[in-house]
Amino acid sequence: MSFKYYTTDTGIAASQIFWSFDSVADHVELCEFETTLPVFLRELPRDTVVLDAGCGLARWVIYLRGKGFRVLGTDVAYEALAAAGRHGARGWLFASDTRRLPIRDRSLGGVISLGVIEHEESGPVEALRELYRVLRPGGVALVAVPYNNPWRRCLINHLRRFRDWQKRRMGLALQFAEYRFSARELRAFLEEAGFHVASMHADDFHLPLGKGLWVDSSSFFGYRVGMFDMAPGHKRWELNRRGRLVQRLAFAISPWLVAGGVLAVAHRPAE
Repeated sequence: MSFKYYTTDTGIAASQIFWSFDSVADHVELCEFETTLPVFLRELPRDTVVLDAGCGLARWVIYLRGKGFRVLGTDVAYEALAAAGRHGARGWLFASDTRRLPIRDRSLGGVISLGVIEHEESGPVEALRELYRVLRPGGVALVAVPYNNPWRRCLINHLRRFRDWQKRRMGLALQFAEYRFSARELRAFLEEAGFHVASMHADDFHLPLGKGLWVDSSSFFGYRVGMFDMAPGHKRWELNRRGRLVQRLAFAISPWLVAGGVLAVAHRPAE
């Protein structure tokens, strides 16, 4: 079952929070720490155009173009595109709503959607059908969403509900942020949109960074004594000694225990 995740309403759309506090260079650097990086390099085509739909600060556009891929990026956030443009990516980016892409049917060899479709409160299928529309037969889609992992299902989700109740009691306004999906749910959504799902992958960062534990740490421990440090000199996403130990032990059993996301490799069936 999916988990509906809320945040305190700060005036920043939940879909824009990921990139709002970091530089473009910081975001591009994160690509090297992604556990799913080998999947990107293996599955994406090099001989045709790939679109990163919901690219934010265009970290994957910049990184993959540096590896020889023909990647373009689009996002609804002009501020993010402008920041990426100042980093040298201006000619590869355009603004659009990823649910209504200004692209011809069946024209792309690949599409990337990372941390995008979970922000639609009515569900992700409409956005997935739009990706399917612009993908040529046989083309590949890499789609990642927050993962409702066992750690979250057993503990974190219950703590989040309690914290949300506390915030409402204090009179704080909450906003819907995202759904956290199971791998089975993501597969079902992709198949409903017409895709064939080839494989699923746990999506997180290699140490010393962490994705799932870093995000969930505040729910369990509080910001000051969690699995990361707020002190100067510590990078965003960097786990502290406690967090690194927990992630190392969890990954030794299975990355799926605490992975922050799930990445699907899917194809539009060839005709």
